[in-house]
Parts: sequence; C-alpha cells; structure tokens
Amino acid sequence: MNNIATIQIYHSHQWHDAATIRSDTTVDGHNGGCYFEYVMAYALEYINPRYPLQGSIACTLPVTFDLLDLPHWPAVILDILPSGAGRAHWLKHLKLTDGDNADWPLLLHGAGSPPGSLRIKEAHAIRGSNQILPTADGALVRAQEHPGFELDDILHKQEHFIEYAYQHGAISTGASDVQGVAPKFLMCQDHAGRWHAEGVLPDEKIAGHYLVKFPRGKTASDRQLLKNEAAYMRVATQLGLKTHASKTPITWYPNALIIPRFDRKTIPNGQVERYAMESLCALAGIAKFGIEYGGQPSHNQLVDALVRYASQPTQEVIEYIKRDVVNIALGNTDNHARNTSILRNPSNTITLAPMYDFAPMYIDPEGVPRSCRWANTQEHAGQPDWRAVIEHLPLMVNKPNVRQALTNFISHLKDLPNIMQQAQVDHDIIERRSPSIQSQINALGQL
Repeated sequence: MNNIATIQIYHSHQWHDAATIRSDTTVDGHNGGCYFEYVMAYALEYINPRYPLQGSIACTLPVTFDLLDLPHWPAVILDILPSGAGRAHWLKHLKLTDGDNADWPLLLHGAGSPPGSLRIKEAHAIRGSNQILPTADGALVRAQEHPGFELDDILHKQEHFIEYAYQHGAISTGASDVQGVAPKFLMCQDHAGRWHAEGVLPDEKIAGHYLVKFPRGKTASDRQLLKNEAAYMRVATQLGLKTHASKTPITWYPNALIIPRFDRKTIPNGQVERYAMESLCALAGIAKFGIEYGGQPSHNQLVDALVRYASQPTQEVIEYIKRDVVNIALGNTDNHARNTSILRNPSNTITLAPMYDFAPMYIDPEGVPRSCRWANTQEHAGQPDWRAVIEHLPLMVNKPNVRQALTNFISHLKDLPNIMQQAQVDHDIIERRSPSIQSQINALGQL
C-alpha cells in the first residue's frame, strides 16, 4: 500500500497539491510517526513570512520548506479521517478490522470530499467519473451520467440512494466521539433540484451544498432529538449567537434534517468557495480522540488556542462562553472538542464557525455526558463558576468586556422560554429546561 498521502487544499478557485504526509509505520495509524512537508512548488508560491497562515493547510502548520518529523499525524488530519458511521462503512467496504492499523487505508479511501477546504488526493481519485452507481430505479450508470435523486428518495432512505451514497463516500467523515451516531450525508443540489453526492458535480452545476441528517436510532426520543435540533438552532439565532440558520434555515422533514452547509458558498459565476475549517481540537494541536486523550480537553485549552489564532480574540471568547452557557441551560451535553470549529475565509480572517450539532442531547437514550469542562475549581458538578472562568482567561482577552457581555446576556436568558416556544421547541423540553435556565440566570447574576 502507498505510504504517502497528498493533501490538497482549495483556494483561489482551484485545488492545489499542497503537502504530503509519509507514514513508515502505517500500522500505528494516527498514533504513529510521520513526515510532513509542503510540496516544493506550492511552498515557493505561497510561503510568506508576513502572513504565515496564507495558503497553509492548518493554523498550526504555516507554509515552510521544512521536512517535519512528527510523533503523530498532524491534528487537522483527524478532522477529515472517517469516524462514527462513516468509519463503520469504510471498514466494512474495505474488509478491515477496526483499530489504529485501519486509519491509513481509511484516509486513502474515505477522505475524498470532507467538510472544509482539504481533501486527500488519492481518496478523491478513487471516486472517478467512470464509477458505476445505481439510479433511483436501480439502473447502473457511470457517475458522470448519473441523473441524481429526488428529495423523497433521500428522505425515505430509498435503497438505491443508500447504496449510491455509500459507494460514493457521501457519508460524512466529520469526527464524532459519540458512539452509534446516525449517518450524515454530504449532498449537493443541482439547478434542476436533484440531489447528488458531494464531489460528483462540477462546480458550475451546483446550486447548493447540504448535510442530510437522520435520527440516531429508531426510538421516539431519537426523532424528538433531531426534530428539536432545528428548533434549537432557531433559538440560538434569536439569542444572537452565530448560526448559519440566520442566513439559510434548517428544514425538518418527518425523519430528516436538511442543513445548509456554512463551509461552502456558491458564487453567481458558477464557482464555489470552500472555506478552511478546523475543529478546536485540531487548533489546539490535539492529535488524539477523546478516549485516547483520557477524556476531552478542558475549555481552557480550547480557549487558549482560539485566542492564539482568532482575528478578534475577545469577541470570539464572548461567543464561546455564551455558547457554553446556552449548552448548559438547554441540555446540549455533546460539547466535545470537535463539535466547535473555526473558519478561515480567503482574507485569512479567523472566526468561530457557526454553531452546529446543537440539540437537546440530554434526552438521548444512550445518555451523553457533558464532555468539555472548565479546569480545576472553575467548574463544579457541571456548573461553571463564571467569575472564576473570566479571571482565568488569557491576558489578550479584555475581561471587563467579557463580564459586561455576559451580564447583558441575562436579559436574553430571561426571555428564553418565550423564545423556545416561538421556535417550536417541544413543550416538555421547555418545561424540563426551565430550572437549568434559571440556574444560569442566577450564575451570571453573580458577576
């Protein structure tokens, strides 16, 4: 098996061979050492000491001529390595047993069209235009001739759509530390309204990019959770938090969410912007998954990384803390370090990405505990001491501004039950969250 993977990055309206990683110990997977270097021609064009992140594949990997001997894979690669339901599919497809030794073949096959602006060249090449795929009526055609699917085929998980999606790797590779997570399909819609796997259509034929998300299981709680994810996102928008739903709303169908993607933007001239996206886990340089790491990193570690790279650190920290307040108040316990990301736009402005995977996870039948917590005495039994949190923020953060912003946020929290009702959150969830909402009002009131 090839022990070199080519990392491509999209910017300036084209894909570039940007860097390579070479693994001499592929059996150790992401925990094994590797050599990382930028492609010489790419480095010659994009190295810029004044703007070291321009053209880089990650904030922690500025463009250089150096060959880096790393003890593990670059952290950003774990963002695009198949996991969850996507990993399970590729393991079955490649007839592999799960473990570190499966990571390398999964990367070379399953990272052809992940979210963000990166992809693995070898994985994309496997999904050629001559691949034979089923249509909605079961006919087999070449990928380049495929007519796409109707929305109903997707919503009802029609058998030929599922086969098509799995064969073409449309299942999301986004990392998750939650076991049993339901498939999420990365889809494009053409100008005729038909649906195709991400990476199939040429850019000029794409009308929009979406994530199609199904319930995590077959129970009523699973359906309620997904249905209320759409409502929760409306709540977040009304609270003034950063959401993509403020521009393009999430749509709930009887058994699926259609979520417009914020890492893609279609441009009237037929081109597509693909925004650089990194999880806070990658931003903090953590090349481990939660269990390996001994649990999730603390909020403090993630805030330190955010402050180090954000264009407006204080503004982003305020947003980050508000999100945690709301996560606690509304019972979104699945706050692991890959459920928050940053975006880098073409001008290299770095901000928190819009919220995603924001839902009443406390009702999940499997029971999902709060993942990331504030360090040491800053949090007790799931309740942060917000005064202590502010006191321990990095020096670059304007703490009085943070304190004032959180104090002002109390008025929004007081109106939260009304906002939830208007957003069509289920009545039993509103009732269940009322004590927790009041607890956060009281906690912020002590600032």
